Amino acid sequence: MKRQLLLTFAVVCLVNGHFSSLSSAQNQSDQRPYREVAVTFDDLPGVSMLQNPRCTAKLYFELNRKLVRSITNHRIPALGLVVESRICENQRNALADLLRIWLDAGLELGNHSYSHFDLNTTPLELYQADVIRGEATTNRLLKERGKQLKYFRHPFLHAGKDLATKSAFEEFLSERNYTIAPVTIDNQEWVFAAVYSKALDRREHATARRIAAAYLTYMDEIFDFFEKLSVAVMGYEIKQVLLLHANPLNADYFDEIVAMMKRRSYRFISLTQALEDPAYRSPDRYAGPRGLSWLHRWALTKGMTIREEPREPEFIARLYREYHLRGGTR
Repeated sequence: MKRQLLLTFAVVCLVNGHFSSLSSAQNQSDQRPYREVAVTFDDLPGVSMLQNPRCTAKLYFELNRKLVRSITNHRIPALGLVVESRICENQRNALADLLRIWLDAGLELGNHSYSHFDLNTTPLELYQADVIRGEATTNRLLKERGKQLKYFRHPFLHAGKDLATKSAFEEFLSERNYTIAPVTIDNQEWVFAAVYSKALDRREHATARRIAAAYLTYMDEIFDFFEKLSVAVMGYEIKQVLLLHANPLNADYFDEIVAMMKRRSYRFISLTQALEDPAYRSPDRYAGPRGLSWLHRWALTKGMTIREEPREPEFIARLYREYHLRGGTR
């Protein structure tokens, strides 16, 4: 009898311990931060192929199909910002079919201008005319589906060299029923992408893999930086907006970027949903030479100083300089 009681007691302890462990794990899970991010891609239908001497429509179709497949596999309501001139000169007739890949997948398209001019160095009237020119194919495709262009994003995130230019251009956008597509998680991804594409062109596959590994580590650091900056500037973690580009690096490694975001407890939302966060109604009075995250813009408007972001590793910067000297990367 005594033995049976001891055995029963041991079983009860084991069971209680098991449920205690489950409860502890559940509590830890409940304490994980709940985060949301809208994923956006600039420079559709693609960048980094323009410098490829073998630039063909096939390269563009492969890139866009691969990237869109990855986006839709993860059920991410991404936005693609189109630069209608970003295609090889002899491939312009393929633009509509390339953009249909995104629309057929249920993804949204916006305007990133026709020529990717810099507002800080381009006369305002010429810049505005280029925005209108950038609507042609994209707007036609959207109208076929009963939709219209809604979002515009400034190339280089340059919103005006002074407040007068900034205000005049924002009035122009409002008259054309555009909403500015802001960015809160900005980054140097384009540097990694440029050297990655060049390494692939040169068949330097070991270098390409090293670049990709550094990119994934860097993006994790970037997310950590902007999460903390959001708390410092706004007092809480806002619904973030991530800027990436349509390029071979993301076509090959976007799945890994998604895995990183999921490890950081992110849920994927549309840009429309992100802009419901009251943070995006905060005053932004920054005008000047830098292309800044809106978190930095809000900080400057509040009189705070800019915190410098993580940068690419030195070997990436060195490769960029070397490749650039050999014939350009952008």
